[in-house]
Amino acid sequence: MVALIGRKRAPGALEAEIMQVLWDRAEPISAREVQEALTGPEPATTTVLTVLDRLHKKGLVRRCGEGPRKVRFTATQSGEEQASTTMLSALGGATDREAVLLKFAGNLQPDDVDVLRRALEANTRQRG
Repeated sequence: MVALIGRKRAPGALEAEIMQVLWDRAEPISAREVQEALTGPEPATTTVLTVLDRLHKKGLVRRCGEGPRKVRFTATQSGEEQASTTMLSALGGATDREAVLLKFAGNLQPDDVDVLRRALEANTRQRG
């Protein structure tokens, strides 16, 4: 879903949507293919290229190929890996890690708690 403000995307929404397009593709794709896969108001090709360049500088996107018409783009991590990295980064920046973890755990759905519990048990078995 595209977050729109009037006829414009919300701040950060185009980056998020471009990342989703890249995560959904198994192979690297061109900026034009990224542009065609976007929903909502179609941004200019130069806008898509600018966002891809910013994502590349952040280390989220890798460029493949040579020459202006042969460059293709792919995500450096899966969506799941990126979400995990974001969560760990937020935890790393917290002054009270325990409070953050408790708040996070308190907001989980029961099915998520079960998944997390199984993962923690597996982690404990691997360490032990």
